[in-house]
Amino acid sequence: MELTEKERRFLDKRRKLLTIWPPVGYLLLAMLALLAGWLFWSAPLLVNPHLVWAGLQSGSITEANLQLMAGMLPVVTLLLLVVCLIVVLFVFAAFSNEKRELKLIDRLLLQ
Repeated sequence: MELTEKERRFLDKRRKLLTIWPPVGYLLLAMLALLAGWLFWSAPLLVNPHLVWAGLQSGSITEANLQLMAGMLPVVTLLLLVVCLIVVLFVFAAFSNEKRELKLIDRLLLQ
């Protein structure tokens, strides 16, 4: 079975994308971990529910912040980080499947 030039270009483009993705994906994971760490360090009320509850018990959080954050902000922020992680992991899975399919196409073309 012979491929057209357009199909060959498409497969070459997909192979190139597959070689580029792992470093980009690991960079995204590292950036996500750094963001989570930076948030814990610089704005702990955004991501640390225990600190929010301690502030609530000690009365050190202002009334305006108390109404805004009352326990939901850390949960929402952590859920957002989890969603970002899941998206990156799904992309890894998609590219793994595509790599497998490209190998299958190569094997079929060699027959």
